[in-house]
This record gives sequence, C-alpha cells and structure tokens, in this order.
Amino acid sequence: MGKEPEQMRDIEKVVQRFRETGLKITPQRLSIFRLLHQNHSHPSAENVYHETLKIHPSISFTTVYKTLQTLRDMGEIQELSINPERAHYDPDISEHVHTFCRSCKRISDLEDSADMPLLMKLPHGSPGFEVHSIQVHAVGLCAECR
Repeated sequence: MGKEPEQMRDIEKVVQRFRETGLKITPQRLSIFRLLHQNHSHPSAENVYHETLKIHPSISFTTVYKTLQTLRDMGEIQELSINPERAHYDPDISEHVHTFCRSCKRISDLEDSADMPLLMKLPHGSPGFEVHSIQVHAVGLCAECR
C-alpha cells in the first residue's frame, strides 16, 4: 500500500492556528472542524452546512462557507473543482487522484496503484512557476451506476 494520507491536523492544532491568526473559535467552527476531520466523503459546502445545522440550527451558510475558505487558505483542507456543479472539500491534503461519477456525483479517492507515482510526476510547471498543488481526477461511471 502507498503512504498514509496527510490529513487535516488534529482539531487542537487547527484551533491554535485560528487563534494565531486572530480568528475566534466558536462552537459552530468547532463543529465544522470535527465534521471535516478525517472525513472521506468529500463534502460540498452545502453538505457541511446541512450536517452542521443538525447541531447548530441557527448557523448561516455564510459562516460555513467562510470557515471552509479559511481552512483552505490555511492549507488544512483542499478544495476540489471536480464537480462542475459545486466545489467539494477534502481534509486529505496530500496529492492524490480522485474519481467522479457523472451519474451519482460521488467523489472517491483512487486506490493506490502502480500508476500513481507516474501520475504524481507530471510536470510541475515551467521555469519560474512555483506549483502549490496538483489536482488529478478521472471522470466516468462508478460500478454501481454502470
């Protein structure tokens, strides 16, 4: 098997990073952190919002969205642009390949394969260009939808 995924830091470290940048730690933000920590479902902002609403009925979508954007900007999660309808979020910040089913819209991590190292060796930009991340994804139909 390949290397272990590089997950969003533990919640205490994320809380500390928020405090260091002057951001308040609210119960709503803590719930969002917990929901994302080691989450493998690649939720959209809407998914995170609906799950957080169950715990905090007065939370706004704006709070959820801004928290996700802040976590992305801090490098704690990655934003996936694989679904043309909406962005999704992944706490696994390592470079890895995703699959997207056009029918059910499910996003999954491609299991480790012999081809993975080759994909990760794609050109990292032209001279003078600094690459911060690479997103590779495969679009098709999952086994259930075929």
